[in-house]
Amino acid sequence: MALGDLIQVKKIFGVGTEVKADAEVYREFMLMVLARATDVDAYTHPAEVEVVQRVLEEHLGERVKSSDVRIAAHSKLYETAPLGRYISRVGLRFSKYERCRLVSALIEVLKADGHVATAEVEYFNMVVSALELDFAEAAGLTRN
Repeated sequence: MALGDLIQVKKIFGVGTEVKADAEVYREFMLMVLARATDVDAYTHPAEVEVVQRVLEEHLGERVKSSDVRIAAHSKLYETAPLGRYISRVGLRFSKYERCRLVSALIEVLKADGHVATAEVEYFNMVVSALELDFAEAAGLTRN
């Protein structure tokens, strides 16, 4: 089963289904959020897909095929409910550190093609809001 199938993330939205926030869910969730970012401006730049692959390998120690990134970017999951709701429902199961790590990776993806479109800024803001992070946390600033 391909990572791009997002099986664990989809289970969370099944009726009466309880899924723990484990490494498998986090890896699918990270792929879902980052892959969707590659297509938010209606053009999936190859550099963005490559950055998603690199970031997932760096953060998760796993190689992901470009086809899995493209499949996850166009998942039917996004048609069944607002993406912000999915991100909130799944993402809030993870620690603040994991959510901040995801936002940091998202910034890399959005900057990959050397241009950040208005739709990408809106996507970023939606993700940060859905993850309930404040401005400092989204910017990578930590409190002592």
